[in-house]
Amino acid sequence: MSITSTEEIVGEGWARRTGAPGLRNHVLALSTVALTDGVTRRAASDVPGTLAITPQFERGLRGEDAALQDRAIQAIVMHPNVGAALVVTHDRSAAESLVQQLSECGKPVAVRALMACEGMDDAISRMSNDLRQMSARAVEAARVPLHLSDLTVALECGGSDASSAVCANPAIGRFVDRLIAAGGTAIVSETAEFLGGEAVVRQQSQSPEIAQAILARLEREERLMLETGQDYRGVNPTRENIEAGLTTLTEKTMGAISKIGRSSFAGCLDFAERPSAPGLYFMDTPFFSPTSLTGMALGGAQVGLFAMGVFNPSGMPLMPTLKICGNPETLNRWEGSIDVNVAALLTGAEDLDAGAGRIHQAMRRVVSGDLTRSEYWNEGQVIVPRVTAAL
Repeated sequence: MSITSTEEIVGEGWARRTGAPGLRNHVLALSTVALTDGVTRRAASDVPGTLAITPQFERGLRGEDAALQDRAIQAIVMHPNVGAALVVTHDRSAAESLVQQLSECGKPVAVRALMACEGMDDAISRMSNDLRQMSARAVEAARVPLHLSDLTVALECGGSDASSAVCANPAIGRFVDRLIAAGGTAIVSETAEFLGGEAVVRQQSQSPEIAQAILARLEREERLMLETGQDYRGVNPTRENIEAGLTTLTEKTMGAISKIGRSSFAGCLDFAERPSAPGLYFMDTPFFSPTSLTGMALGGAQVGLFAMGVFNPSGMPLMPTLKICGNPETLNRWEGSIDVNVAALLTGAEDLDAGAGRIHQAMRRVVSGDLTRSEYWNEGQVIVPRVTAAL
């Protein structure tokens, strides 16, 4: 199946006044500091269909960490899959600041300060009422045709083994080639996973400047790793990958990097940074699936493709994530947690085009409203990394 036109409609999305359409129309209850996580979850539980996001954000952060946390809060609210949001703060000052910051977000938003309430019962009652009002307003969002070119897709892998390298990852890569050709966008992350793949970065970048920007992130990552006294190119730092048969990080890299197919990088992004134009992008993120998924989702990805060999329970609440696997044992044991079976690539019964076609059809089902298995099992967390310590 060939995908060459930006006019291909993959389903219907929800129109947003700013940015790309959403695949989902979540009513969000977002806690902006760990102090309000509990009351936010409690209020959300009173309103069916609410998505509670409680990332244990801290107070007292400095410099880059403070700025990144502020950007993350705005990116969560602005995410295409969010139709309306209640944003909960601890104090009035924080609430007033967020009201200003979110005033032009283009969707219904209420900001509530816990300390402006008269006790917990009053706080929960007010927040629940806010969420009911947000739910009523979210349904006003118009449905619009969603083209393949409207999609920003996050690319992730975990629980890697040999089958990842010959089935799930390259099947994703073949789909990514089609997506990019259609005018869509893809983001790949986990900087450490590209160590050993420098030659591919050089060959598959649209310019030497883009390649150098990515290579600079890899060099910095390797310096940080070497500070622990161990050369990670010669070992595999993840226990399940070792048990699955991978011996070195470079070996894992050559499988993981096949997720980009033959497409060329159009740019290098910081954590949670949005692409400026369609194309394939590298995002600098830590070596942990929930964190890298967070970065790509906050960078605007509406949907994720997650390759695995051994089962991995990672997910992302804001972003439906399709899990793709070609390991027959994993498919047998974790059948209820896998969205796309590409095991036929192992025997040669199907080729990469057929594998990409399976992903394409699964994507259509998700856009049409089918839950991914990750959504069904409520998998995933929002995790924003830190560089410095809190005061």
